[in-house]
Amino acid sequence: MRRLGFALSLVLHTLTPFSADLTAQDPTPDSIARRQFNQVFVKVVMPVTTRTPKQDGPVVEAWVAEQLKQSGESEYFAVTNWVPVRSALLEDDEVDNRVWGGSLRNASFCPVDGDIPERNEGRVLVSVAGWAPVAGHEARVTMADETGNRTVEPVQVYSASGEKLQVQDKKPMAYVAILIGPPPQEGQTAMPNRQNKAVNGSRR
Repeated sequence: MRRLGFALSLVLHTLTPFSADLTAQDPTPDSIARRQFNQVFVKVVMPVTTRTPKQDGPVVEAWVAEQLKQSGESEYFAVTNWVPVRSALLEDDEVDNRVWGGSLRNASFCPVDGDIPERNEGRVLVSVAGWAPVAGHEARVTMADETGNRTVEPVQVYSASGEKLQVQDKKPMAYVAILIGPPPQEGQTAMPNRQNKAVNGSRR
């Protein structure tokens, strides 16, 4: 529990400098709802392959490394810090949920975006999709909407109907670590992507 508390504190401490005060105004029902929901943070991790040789990047936390090891990955590197993902259903304006620009030192992928398409009855569906020009490459998971809940999900291929497709003898091209944090503090909102400018590359 101490390690989990430290991990959450580290994530929130990292994001604090990039928070911005909201303009003083009467709260709307949507803004009240946003303050009541837990925050969702994601981090993209790439396995070391001939296409994606190892390079320097943000830290990979011990719990992320342990889950990657259980998935059979021994070498990997992170390409983003923790990026907040917001639900487009609860925002007054257009949501910018760009997680990663897709550029590496020796390789290039399509931009990656996050979303929270569903949230009810104590469960939250998190989707992080992109990587390839063909639609369907996505890390997707439904998990308990509880502060401290966490998982690492592989990027897999889905059909247009949302069915997971089996790809024989092919390792995932990437993994996404997902962490549920506490609701945002009143008067502040997380600003995604600024903390990842150095590793995300240019936005497309």
